[in-house]
Amino acid sequence: MSGILSAVSSDACILLTDGAVYDRAGVLLEIKRKVAVSERLPLAVATRGNVALANFVTSGVIHSAERVGFDRMMMDLEEALGSAPEEPHIDVLIAGISETAGPTHRRFHTRQTFDGCEPRTLIDPGLMYFGFGSDGRAVTLRDFGIPAPHKDETLQTWLSRYGVNIFEFFRRIPVPIDPDDPNTDRQHLIGGRLDLTVVRRGSVSTTMLHRWPDEVGERINPFRHEVREAA
Repeated sequence: MSGILSAVSSDACILLTDGAVYDRAGVLLEIKRKVAVSERLPLAVATRGNVALANFVTSGVIHSAERVGFDRMMMDLEEALGSAPEEPHIDVLIAGISETAGPTHRRFHTRQTFDGCEPRTLIDPGLMYFGFGSDGRAVTLRDFGIPAPHKDETLQTWLSRYGVNIFEFFRRIPVPIDPDDPNTDRQHLIGGRLDLTVVRRGSVSTTMLHRWPDEVGERINPFRHEVREAA
């Protein structure tokens, strides 16, 4: 699975997403922006997993919110998830401005996963959500080589400055192609590009923070550039 990082502050939702689209062998098929935004509402949707289903769900979430509002869309979605199939598997992160609660993000996935969260249920991931593949290690900010946010530093500023460090750390970890089956082949799955999306009342903006030297038609190799420099 690729990477998603989402955070909520008092005035905004911030999402970081990579841009790698790959096949079951880990071969990079495409590099693209993997967060979709509404043209009418402060709303963004990021997904991981089956591309066709993810695109269908993303379109449905955005169109529904544009028609009935953010809060009603989330209520309707929570009800619909109860009858959603487990396969194909997707992990969805929705970030927007609730009419009643302000900046809000919620996630759901369609089958039971290693993190123990109930499938087909809207989950509040807390102030910050790290959606990355893992090899089981526990990590801290020290592992990323970055400081904690300063007292007067906004989350947007902090993630703009250090988001690349966070994604670079996880980019170097080989993870199972199927994150819920440790017996599947392990590959490096984060890459292509890194986009920062900021959702505020009345606006949504996406900025590319970084472009990795990954090549379509090849597997992601986060150490390739280092090897070439050493040579």
